[in-house]
Amino acid sequence: MDQYALYYDLLYANRDVRREVDFIESIIQRFSRVKVKKILDVGCGTGIHSIELGRRGYNVLGIDISEEMIKRAREKAKGMENVGFLVGDATNIVFNERFDAAIAMYGVTSYFTDDEALIKFLNSIRHSLVKGGLFIFDTWNVFGVNDKRVYYEMPSPEFRKSGNILAIKESTWTIDLMNQLADVDISWSIVDLSKGSVDVFNHRIKLRLFTPREIKYILRDCGFQLCDIYPDYNQAPFSEGSPEMVVVVRAE
Repeated sequence: MDQYALYYDLLYANRDVRREVDFIESIIQRFSRVKVKKILDVGCGTGIHSIELGRRGYNVLGIDISEEMIKRAREKAKGMENVGFLVGDATNIVFNERFDAAIAMYGVTSYFTDDEALIKFLNSIRHSLVKGGLFIFDTWNVFGVNDKRVYYEMPSPEFRKSGNILAIKESTWTIDLMNQLADVDISWSIVDLSKGSVDVFNHRIKLRLFTPREIKYILRDCGFQLCDIYPDYNQAPFSEGSPEMVVVVRAE
């Protein structure tokens, strides 16, 4: 199993998944024009949000390109008849049924760094939704990330802990402002406190950074209407300096 899939739940142990799903439910109540029973979770990882939504009574399908992630998700959701998982490419989603809502959490949209892939992704989501259904996702705001015009350094190091396992994260962002891209270098040290062993792995990812206006018009061209943008999984007012954007759109 690849290290990222193996440690995925630990790496996101600092996230308050219940609060994030509370937000999703409140947004559905506020903006959806359809009764939400079926939810599509795109780029679901090990099923963190799919499983929590399933516990709340929704029928959820999670899709991820990583076979290892989906294997872990299925193990975690064993016995949950209303939660399923598939290995698949988010730019080419084809289902016989349509969903009442879709989510793409933890920066999935920012991985589509070229226009063609991004448009394919958004069109796939739109075609998977019923009219009036919501798409909720988070991405990065170029104005908030690029505060130093050269690089954006996350608080370093960051810590996650689960039982006897401690994860230490260090990351640096190098910004290409002209192309609105970021190269993110991440180093993880996984410490087993009971054994005194350390597993270190590094990875680099390229992310697309958006302006709020840009994301609005791209989504409009793909058949979505913007409902609102938030700085986090809360309903606080969004400002230009917010590094993250939680975007809520409705399928037209």
